[in-house]
Amino acid sequence: MKLLMTIALLAATLPATAENWVRYAQSADLSRYYDKERVLLMSGTAFIWDLHDLRAETAGIDGKPHRSVTYATEVNCRKELMRVLSYQQMAGGMGAGPMVAEQSLVGEWKSPAQQSAEARLMAIACEQ
Repeated sequence: MKLLMTIALLAATLPATAENWVRYAQSADLSRYYDKERVLLMSGTAFIWDLHDLRAETAGIDGKPHRSVTYATEVNCRKELMRVLSYQQMAGGMGAGPMVAEQSLVGEWKSPAQQSAEARLMAIACEQ
C-alpha cells in the first residue's frame, strides 16, 4: 500500500496542461474533466485527477473566489467505491491561475449512483 501511495503522489506532482484534460461530463453549472496523463491503475486501485471547471466564480472554503477545483481521487475498482484524497481550488478556469485554497484529506469511501458523473469517472479510471 505504501508503494501505491508513493506512486500516486509522484503522479500527482506531474504538471497538468490544458491538452491533458478530457471532458467526461457537463451540467448547467460546470464541466468535468479528467487528466488523461495522470491516471494510474494498479492491482484494482486507480488514482485519477478530476477537474471541475465552474461556469461562474464561486466563494471557496475560506471565502476566496475560485473558478475551478482539482480533485485527487482514489478508486477501488473491485468494490466500485471511490474517495477524494485532496483538492485544490484555483482562481482561474481549467485549473489555471493561483491556488486559492487546498485541503489534504482522505474522504469516506462512497459508491457512486448509477449513470452519475462519478460513475463515469470510476469507469474511466478502472478501464486504464
